[in-house]
Amino acid sequence: MLQRLVLTAFRNYSRVEFEPGPGVNLVFGDNGSGKSSLLEAVYLLGSGRSFRSGRLQRLVNEAAQETVLYAEVLSDERQHRLGMARTRQQFSGLKLDGASVRGLSDLARLLPVQVFHPGTVDIVEGPSSGRRRFLDWGLFHVEQSFLGDWRALNVALQQRNRLLRNGRPDAREIAPWDQQVALSSARISQLRSGYLEALRPYLDEVLVDIGELPEVTMSLYQGWAEGEDLADLLRADLARDCERGHTGKGAHRAELRLGSVAGPVRDVFSRGQLKTLSYALLLAQLNLLIRGRQGKCLILVDDLASELDNAHSGAVLKALRALKQQLIITALSADALPDLAAEDDVKVFHVEHGRLDQVP
Repeated sequence: MLQRLVLTAFRNYSRVEFEPGPGVNLVFGDNGSGKSSLLEAVYLLGSGRSFRSGRLQRLVNEAAQETVLYAEVLSDERQHRLGMARTRQQFSGLKLDGASVRGLSDLARLLPVQVFHPGTVDIVEGPSSGRRRFLDWGLFHVEQSFLGDWRALNVALQQRNRLLRNGRPDAREIAPWDQQVALSSARISQLRSGYLEALRPYLDEVLVDIGELPEVTMSLYQGWAEGEDLADLLRADLARDCERGHTGKGAHRAELRLGSVAGPVRDVFSRGQLKTLSYALLLAQLNLLIRGRQGKCLILVDDLASELDNAHSGAVLKALRALKQQLIITALSADALPDLAAEDDVKVFHVEHGRLDQVP
């Protein structure tokens, strides 16, 4: 649970402090006031990524050379202090309880965070990389072995691709990396398949609740032909991989495929149905983490009222509140979500020109 957040030179904020409540927090303000930037900062601490743009240099306020994020987080009944600094070029400091940490995963373990935002529909209609990230976020938070396998795969891919770009390598030189790519890919594929099976009933349940969608099927293409030995395939593809300079088969090429009786959902669903399905996938994932595995998650919701109609946005909010997790929700005005703002357990904030104030 996020107890306190301090931003310095982040986007349009010179400096701001935010102390959300443990339940629902509503942040409202005009477009461009800083609502989404506040959520972006929280998401950055919990993931190392921005959900708005891949150009992280833009996170730094125009008048500064570095942005600093500080948070106090309650995890397993213990309070922790998280710190992150970033110049326009790179992360320049990651701190946990005052000590430096090597990777963003150390912060992500303490602050699991998921976001619903206008780009959420890319899970369904965007490239396969977004659906892999969707699966791997869930695995990171429920399967302890996943991170080690994922790191081993990436090291092997980096080494193999380096050899490929340097010209056709000697078979003895590349063979160990072929074996490591194959071994790590097999383990990751097994974890992804198991996760997908566990996720399936939660998606079916969510679709009934927020509904009006045809039945949706999920299947996993593991990144190479089913039943084939990946190490053999990598050896056979060596010349082709040398030409393109990267490894063409493996778990890094996996694809989560979403279908219906009429065909792939991207081809047959309307834009509104694709949005609804993307939100349903995240809801199913959260239900698996929280109800199925007794996990915790900070949930961010950016401008829900502009993305879904009243019926669907109301159903999503009801489903999110039922999870009983910390929620931070943005809206253009306090009455944009009137049922929410009227609740006694909702903490309300107003943001304007980079200034954030709690509303009594």
